[in-house]
Amino acid sequence: MEGADDIYRACSLQRGGSSLWTNNVSDAFSKSSRDEDDEEALKWAAIERLPTFNRLQKGLLATSKGANEIYIQNLGIHERKGLLERLIDVSEEDNEQFLKKLKGRIER
Repeated sequence: MEGADDIYRACSLQRGGSSLWTNNVSDAFSKSSRDEDDEEALKWAAIERLPTFNRLQKGLLATSKGANEIYIQNLGIHERKGLLERLIDVSEEDNEQFLKKLKGRIER
């Protein structure tokens, strides 16, 4: 009976070790995205602490390099147009999702 217990412990240790390995591998990739999210959240928190007038003049613009703090007045015509188009697209997608969910609830 003791031999069976030893085998069971060895198997459970092996399974536990493999799960530790996979958890560490997945954590390695998720930490970088969490760090980026934390950094962006800190930038937004700093902007929110500004007085109202200054807060209206600043924002975060997401680019391929990450989120950068920008002054709205310093944006060129192309940047402003791109920003407005992106904001409109997001609101249209949100509205479409809302209407689909509402339709699904009504059909139930």
